[in-house]
This record gives sequence, structure tokens and C-alpha cells, in this order.
Amino acid sequence: MFIARLALLTLSFTSVLPGPAIAQVHRKSVDMPQSARKLIEIKTSGTQRYGHDEIVAASGLRIGDSVTDDDFKKAAQRLGETGVFSDVAYGFSYSPLGTKLDLQLADAQKFVPVRFENFVWFTDEELGKELRNRVPLFRGEVPVAGTLLELLNDALQALLLEKNLPGRVDYMRMAPMDGGDIQALNFTVQDVKITIQGVKFLGPASGEETLLIEASKKLLGTDYVRDQVVGFGEKEWLPVYLQRGYLKAHFGDAVPHVTHQESTSTVVELSVPVQPGPVYQVEEVSWTGNKVLPAEKLNNMIHLPVGEAANAIRLNGDLEAAEKAYQSKGYMRARIKPEAAFDDANNTVRYTLQVDEGDLFRMGELEILGLDASATSKVRAAWTVREGEPYDAGYANHFLNEAIKVLPTGVHWAVDVRESVNVEDKTVDVNLRFNSK
Repeated sequence: MFIARLALLTLSFTSVLPGPAIAQVHRKSVDMPQSARKLIEIKTSGTQRYGHDEIVAASGLRIGDSVTDDDFKKAAQRLGETGVFSDVAYGFSYSPLGTKLDLQLADAQKFVPVRFENFVWFTDEELGKELRNRVPLFRGEVPVAGTLLELLNDALQALLLEKNLPGRVDYMRMAPMDGGDIQALNFTVQDVKITIQGVKFLGPASGEETLLIEASKKLLGTDYVRDQVVGFGEKEWLPVYLQRGYLKAHFGDAVPHVTHQESTSTVVELSVPVQPGPVYQVEEVSWTGNKVLPAEKLNNMIHLPVGEAANAIRLNGDLEAAEKAYQSKGYMRARIKPEAAFDDANNTVRYTLQVDEGDLFRMGELEILGLDASATSKVRAAWTVREGEPYDAGYANHFLNEAIKVLPTGVHWAVDVRESVNVEDKTVDVNLRFNSK
């Protein structure tokens, strides 16, 4: 809601936006000199996010212009519609010297970062500078609704046109796959193919550059999208260091450089800065929270020799194996989290493996589909985990070899196994679907 307040000698009215203004004007207003319409001052208050000059620029008003209340209404509405303010109010006063405007604003609370996924013709600094000049209220993040998004979209499209660059600008609201609030706004250039031709690394540790280049081969020839390159680096580049004890290795943003440009296609090479950091050796490994499985048994699954480089990739695989050992005992939701304590002076690390065993789950219902009554009876008899017994998460797959033995011969059987974990009653239902081929 926009609230306006006006005072001029004996002229006054109050209006509420959006909606028609209701005014009572005294005759003396016709004697007001034209100089009183000149905008001589704008005051802003209430916002903690934006500066005075940014708000004035976004309002569309300029000192020295001849103004009316309608101009103030439009300026207030323009600011409010951006979505960056939860409330916009204004008040103004005339005098023979001119008009003074007072803008009172309240900041919106929900903002999300903006990411530019494939604007390869500009550095982040260049793009940020251009957008701040064209969209005064843009500071790297935006509200999830309002005209600021469209203003950014239009500014980016205009920038491409001015530089004679191909493509159509679009944006997408990014949220978690399982639902939830919007986390970011991703702007992309559509209708142009941007291909990765090569990758070079800046500052890799000795001996790792060859491995990084080899790992990058799967990236060559693919479309450049910033988020996808980041995901590729976490999956393919970072493990090169983590499995060698570089536990604090860091990859900076891959910077694209245009090497070839045509009307609807662009070829880029990526420069990837690397900060390997030191190699950390294992000082100690300990367990906490484990009751069902003793530390001695769990230690046999962990391959972190004291005094050797900490292989974080191997550790993750070992912890998955330890979780499966718990699941074989019926602890279906057991999770093990490694906590690393670094001694940077000596380049060593102590691991505390925190176990959350969770609840014990028992065998629920067994459903067998795709077989006749006789075969179904035989398969059910061969299943040895009875209802109410602790469930073994690995049993179903091992059981299939036994199940095939009791089925009609001369037929190739395909079996689909589905386990349904029931959190409320702590049971696991199993569905076995047989298909003959």
C-alpha cells in the first residue's frame, strides 16, 4: 500500500494507492507560481539495503524537473512494483522555491542470489558493473517476485544487442528437487550453442595436472553452463586431490574465454584456478555413538592407516560399507558422519566417526508377483526372514539366487526387488516381481 501526504499553504489532500485520489483543492492553488512545481529536494528514509542515489535513480525522478502529485504516485508505484520494498510511502510540500519530496520505504525480507550461467562474453565484474548502471536496485540478489527480474532480463538482452551478440535471455527460479523455497535465480542465454573446447588449470599441485586434464576429457565438446561445470568439478576434479590427502583443496570458478564466435555458436576454453593446500596425514581414527557394532569390527572396514596420507574418497566408500553392515542388522537408517579435526601446524588430521544407529527395523509383509500359485508358494517357503524378525537389507538380493532354483527351468527370469521402509511402525515390506523372458 502506498500512502501519500500533501501540504501546500491551504491546499491539502490524502490519497491511497493503488486507487483514485480524492482531493479538495482551494482556489488559492491556482495562484501557485510555476516555480513551486520544480523538484528541488528528495529525501529517503527507512531502507537499510539501498542508498539514497540508488533509490532516486530507480524512482525515475530528477532534481529540476517540473512535477505533480501524479509523478510521485508513478514513482512510488514504480519502486513498489520492483519487489525490493515491502512498503513505500511518500509525502511532499510546495513552496515558492519548489517542491520537496519525502520517500519512506521498508525493505522486503526475502532475497535470493542471481547467477549468470553462460554469459561467456563478459567477466562477472563487467556484467555486474553494467547491470548496476542499468538497474540501480540490483546488488547481486533479487526478490523472487516483482519487476526487478524483468528489468534485469531486459538489461541483459539490451546488452547482448548492443554488443551484436547472439541469443535470447531467459531466467529460471531454482528450488530443491524435493520442494521448498526458491534458492536462486539463474539467467541464461538461449538459442546459441556454447561449446567447451579445452580446459587449463592454474596452480595445480605437482603431478596432478595430467590427472586433471585426463579427468576433463568428458567435459570437452559439451555445452558450457556454469552450474554444470561446478558439479563436474566436484565429481571429477576434486577427488584427484582428496584421495591423495589434499583435504582442503579448492577449485575457483572456471573462467570461460571465447576462442571462436559465429552467428549462433560460440567456442570457449576454461581457465580453472586450483589451490591444492597441504597433504594431511592421519593421526588418529576413533568412533562414537556405536553400540550395536563394536569399534573392533568397524575398524576392520576403515582403511585409514595412521601416518599415511588421508584418502577421503576411500573413507567415504568405507563408511558406506559400514552403514550397510548396520543395515544388515536391521538398522535401516544408520548413518555415519566423519568429523575431521585438523592440526595445520603438523599437517595431520584426527577423524571422529560419529554413528547414529537409528531404530531397529523388522521384516514386514512379503509380496510375490508374476508367478503362478505353485511357484509363489515355493518362493515364499524359500524366504527365511520371517515377519517380525530383524530385517537384513542385503538379504533380498542374495535370496534371488535361491529363488531361481525353485522356479520352472528353461525360462530366463528377471526379478525386480522393491523394499518399502515404514518409518512409523519400523518395518520393511518387500515386493518381488518376477518376469519371464
